[in-house]
Amino acid sequence: MTGTTMWLEMLLFALVALDLTGSPFLVSLVFFLRWMPMLFGFGLGIVADRINRKYMMIAGLVLQSGVSALLATLMINNSLRYWHLATLSLVIGLVAATEFPVRRAMMSEVVRKSQVGRAVSLEQAGNSVFRMLGPLAGGIFLETIGAHGGFLLGACLYAIGLIISLTLNYRPTKVATDLDSAKNALVTGVQYIRGSQVMIGVLVVTLILNGFGFSFISQQPIIARQQLMVSDFFIGVLQSVEGLGALLGAMTVALFARPKHYTHIFTSASCLYLVAILIYSLSNTYWLSLIIMFCGGAGMSCFATMQSAMVIYVSSAAMRARVLGAIGVFIALGLFTQPVIGITGSILSPSTAILLSASIGIVCMVLAMLFIPSLRNAGTIDEESTQI
Repeated sequence: MTGTTMWLEMLLFALVALDLTGSPFLVSLVFFLRWMPMLFGFGLGIVADRINRKYMMIAGLVLQSGVSALLATLMINNSLRYWHLATLSLVIGLVAATEFPVRRAMMSEVVRKSQVGRAVSLEQAGNSVFRMLGPLAGGIFLETIGAHGGFLLGACLYAIGLIISLTLNYRPTKVATDLDSAKNALVTGVQYIRGSQVMIGVLVVTLILNGFGFSFISQQPIIARQQLMVSDFFIGVLQSVEGLGALLGAMTVALFARPKHYTHIFTSASCLYLVAILIYSLSNTYWLSLIIMFCGGAGMSCFATMQSAMVIYVSSAAMRARVLGAIGVFIALGLFTQPVIGITGSILSPSTAILLSASIGIVCMVLAMLFIPSLRNAGTIDEESTQI
């Protein structure tokens, strides 16, 4: 339910912000505000260890459903302004920041260590299915009823997710009840991450992908409108095809990937995504763009799967929420390039901004693989996991 709504909102927020302002920069700013709260991911990991994660999930779903309903109401009354969109994007981001230390940490507690890769892959596959449905539904609503219909659908889906979450029979682990002070927990967590080459490698690539790759998400609908010159429905189809690629990528990993493959999948998928968005920025043909987005979706999905699976595999249960929270922090740090991409897109063009961003990202990936041994040596992940 939340996966469908998240990708539905990605399309709605981008196109509604563009309609309200006509500015690629202000569109990118909305996305920046959405992901900025992840800067507090490490602290949220500490909090999640002290509070029942189920209650945090329920509270987040209540807030998300309320925000979607408010956005729909403002649009129906024709009173939505850009500042409403930006502020409520930030509120939704506060909930999204709990994704790693809450839901993914919960998932890691119910599977054996050897099953982590498959578990995260299946979770990613489910997210990919709804990633196909979300943008497609958004495109249909934009073409027919209007954006308010999409936000109403989002409110309903969040509410259904809330009902499902109430049925979870979840109990906090014993680890969560025996922690030092928040300050000591923070220091210990940072020291723990610094001692792991695998975690450092994952965080560096996370920074690169979010800094120079995922900024593409805010500009992709604009490029589709202005360069490919297609309707909102076909923009939704374009993003749905990306979801199809993500689904097949996640299922392939679930079926065939083993821990010894994690590192190679992680780096290869990251490079594939950056190359795909670079080519997309140059495409003037809708059908070619569909193929490119399919490949990019596969790369993004495999990257996201391995991003969580690798750190869960090499981290102890006591540190897992903090390590996953650190991923959120690096996602947010990377997104500080989002306004720069928006400014570049406003001055030059969105496609030129993405071309430059993806090119820098590819160069950074090459340098990261040259200077961080754990991104080249697949055996490092097994060496670290045996030390837990």
